[in-house]
Amino acid sequence: MYGPRAQNLLALLADHIQRGVRPCRTDIIESLIAASRAKTPGIDSREKLINLAWMLLGQHACPQLQIDVAHQRSVLMRLRGDIRGSARIIQDLLSQAPPAALAHILGPLHVSQAKNYAYNFRFSEAHSEAKKYTPTHLPEGQPDLLWDHIYGVGRILRGEGRFEEARRCFELCRNAPALAESRRLLIQSATADLYCELDYQQSQRYCMGALESTPSMSLLLLARDWLTVEVQALHPSSRLCSKGLRRVLLSLVEIQIRLGCYDEARYRISQVLGIYDSLAAPDIVDRLGHVRALIASARISSLEDAEIVWSDALRWNRLYNPLEEDVFTCGVIYMYMCLVRHKLGNISGSRECLEKAQQVFKREKRQFLIPGVGTYLVNFVVNEVQTIAGWTCGV
Repeated sequence: MYGPRAQNLLALLADHIQRGVRPCRTDIIESLIAASRAKTPGIDSREKLINLAWMLLGQHACPQLQIDVAHQRSVLMRLRGDIRGSARIIQDLLSQAPPAALAHILGPLHVSQAKNYAYNFRFSEAHSEAKKYTPTHLPEGQPDLLWDHIYGVGRILRGEGRFEEARRCFELCRNAPALAESRRLLIQSATADLYCELDYQQSQRYCMGALESTPSMSLLLLARDWLTVEVQALHPSSRLCSKGLRRVLLSLVEIQIRLGCYDEARYRISQVLGIYDSLAAPDIVDRLGHVRALIASARISSLEDAEIVWSDALRWNRLYNPLEEDVFTCGVIYMYMCLVRHKLGNISGSRECLEKAQQVFKREKRQFLIPGVGTYLVNFVVNEVQTIAGWTCGV
């Protein structure tokens, strides 16, 4: 039921009780927080641990402990996909108006709340929340928070399509010394994804005459090299199905497709899709990753297979987000289905997909969660549909 760290904690508590030692409530809560941060147990077990810590807090717990528990609860609720619940937990604590003297320990809450806004594409609020954390000194444990803050700002900028500004944040994070493996893989993946967008921007500027020399794809090649090293280092280990590996595999696939290395990309796609199929309870990150892998697969499939895989991407997105309207990514998928069906001679089905895409694009702005979806993928398919079918679709 619980992961190894949580089981060790319970065994330690049992040993204390048998020896007649009554653990301090603060020690128990801190241990529960630490156990809930472990990556091995599933979200259900981790939430049970942090909720137990929350119940043990009491009304007179020290502010730091309250903040630590609230922050971890918000993180786990966001991973589950409950963005509203995550935001509410933070807002409830912040609304208690802590003294100004405690403002320096509220950083984790502001950083987490900024992520909640970014997940909902509310980027102006995300920026405002991120600015509330202004570290003037870094007590123990705060360097990691500063890293998270800079990375979070980079994600907000990327979400707005401000790729050059996001690059400064990501490269600063990537060059930080002594990164833990989870952070290193996260930033390697995020930077590689961003380089795909920057490479496309360079090619667009060249086409418009803003660049004199042909783009060299050096960013893509650089990212491919470091991602390949990461995959090779992880592959033989017992961490084959780690979240870090899934991240770098997805990024490597995108690089390979952009470089035209389709056979290598197909191999990696089959590998990562097999991992996603084995996940019993994917969190919000893995749900997006699964849809992203299907989109990558559809892009390099035969026409007949592509129609099936594009449909699978839509189906899984609805399963993962049953209460949401179609997002911008769904509109892009509809456009690719429109193109595929037209090439297969299914003109009425193609027109139906076009109309669905138009409905989405009227409602949704461009989004940049998945590399290319808001740039080179949508631009390509809109132009192709207009060229082949003569149909226009405003984005």
